[in-house]
Amino acid sequence: METGEVVEIEHSEGVQKLNRSELGTEIQIIPVQLIQSSSNVDSVSPRGKYYKQTYRPAWEHMPDFKGWLRGVEGEPTRAFCTYCHKTLHAHRLSLLKHTCTIRHQKAAQVHSARKNKILNLDNMKEDQTGNDDDERETSNDGDTEMDNEDEDEEDEGDEGIHTVNNIYEGGNDKEVSQKLGVDRPPISTQVTDMTKGKPISGLQVSLYKLIDGRWTFINEGVTNSGGKFSQFIDRSDFTTGRYKLHYDVDRYFDAKRQDTMYPFIEIVFDAGIYTETHHIPLLLSPYGYTTYRGA
Repeated sequence: METGEVVEIEHSEGVQKLNRSELGTEIQIIPVQLIQSSSNVDSVSPRGKYYKQTYRPAWEHMPDFKGWLRGVEGEPTRAFCTYCHKTLHAHRLSLLKHTCTIRHQKAAQVHSARKNKILNLDNMKEDQTGNDDDERETSNDGDTEMDNEDEDEEDEGDEGIHTVNNIYEGGNDKEVSQKLGVDRPPISTQVTDMTKGKPISGLQVSLYKLIDGRWTFINEGVTNSGGKFSQFIDRSDFTTGRYKLHYDVDRYFDAKRQDTMYPFIEIVFDAGIYTETHHIPLLLSPYGYTTYRGA
């Protein structure tokens, strides 16, 4: 072949022309097949959307969660254990694992023991009432027998009977007062406007508890026509510790178009005895307030 001869090489994509003068006389041809990439190939498919699990009120009725699980207001991804008084992740599997912890099981036993204690108090009250009825019947029988005696003996007998009855009635009053201490809400409050001497109704009050160094929301409500609110927590769910009442007084004074020095008022107190009732009155004015432990 002469110099400058053109060698034609056919490929799958077409005919390529090579100049022998440039490549030399000895040519080794390696066939190469080019694959044309499609310009329509999509980029890597995007990830599927991630849905974060949130708290579901329906969980509260499930057998594993019934009685101790509550939601956390303002935090849809958190849950609250009323036995342990601890916030948890609002994930069903995580909540199931929490039920297996030693801390939760011990707290559940304490909660059950408190409920049984209240039931026992109820039974004792019923038994005492039955015993009082029997003793009164016995006393009445004694009155009938003494009617056959002379007047002096009858009068003395009546005095003895009245004394016995008064003793039993005094015992009942003591037990009733103890029972009322258990039945009454553990935490309550009453707000009064000092400038008018009238109770403040419709005032929002929130209850918090210090748990693991953080103020944890428990419940909230508004005062009634008497300025009172007591439905913060049931006696069976109550545990001793440090609590805080938050009063949203700014709304009250805004509604009255009256300036105030305090946008809100917080009262921190310790609840150390399970059977006691902690009543916190608040005497409020635009530029001052007073609180104390009520009865």
